Amino acid sequence: DRIVAERADPTAKWRRDLAPLLPDRVVILSREEALEESGPAPDVFLITAGIGDAGLRLMSDLRSRPETRHAAICIVQTDASTERAAIAFDLGANDLVGASVDPRELRLRLRNLMRRKQRGDRQRETVQTGLRLAIIDPLTGLYNRRYAAAHLAAMAERAQESGHPFAVMVIDLDRFKMVNDRWGHAAGDAVLIEVARRLEKNLRQGDLLARIGGEEFLVALTDTRLSDARTAAERLCQAVQERPIPMPGGEPLSITVSIGLAVDDAGAVGLEPVAEVVNRADLALMASKNAGRNKVTISRTAA
Repeated sequence: DRIVAERADPTAKWRRDLAPLLPDRVVILSREEALEESGPAPDVFLITAGIGDAGLRLMSDLRSRPETRHAAICIVQTDASTERAAIAFDLGANDLVGASVDPRELRLRLRNLMRRKQRGDRQRETVQTGLRLAIIDPLTGLYNRRYAAAHLAAMAERAQESGHPFAVMVIDLDRFKMVNDRWGHAAGDAVLIEVARRLEKNLRQGDLLARIGGEEFLVALTDTRLSDARTAAERLCQAVQERPIPMPGGEPLSITVSIGLAVDDAGAVGLEPVAEVVNRADLALMASKNAGRNKVTISRTAA
């Protein structure tokens, strides 16, 4: 943890007074240095410029930077203006102290600010983790079915507005049950992770890849016509089967996938619900399975 104070006359003395009282590193910075500093953000800023325009402007600048947005800010109050104090709190100050504050009192205030800031960090991390778990498949790190449904709805809406087609693939690993039965679920998990990696590596950055079931994946390609979608699907099939996947304690295993492909072309945009496009891709997947697996089957028209 660090405390950063803008350079001012009392600061050197406060640093000497606080050093034996705090386990934290006290660094004196000018305004420019505070705003340009790289590396981990301080937990607390102690601004000695007061609650005039200079101090409030510095605090506003710190609050506007992503790196220091959540830092605690304590301002040294060089005048007794209650109106300016109210403005300081309204703009985001966490605490105000007098210019003649006792170092022991300042230590307690700063430690309290640090604890509150760190508690807020933990709460934000918990929320972010919860949000991530709500949309991410924990095994493969891909998006899950919940996220895929929302993403597809937004994609269909954009396609309707632009008139550009989009493509949907439903991908299923062939004979995956045999992997779990023969080598165990840990090996099955390793296969899923590797297949997910190969699929992701062979898609464009803006394409959607999600795990929507046990061994089932969904791909959505924006602004993609049938010929390009077919090429992409065949590339995915090849990427999965081109190299066997090592099995623990056994020979490498050749894995293949079957793919069902459906395209909502420009003439159908807005007429076919996105759920129907996915359903057509799912039916095409079953046709791939029935035709011998390791194939791409295309659903050319809406049902």
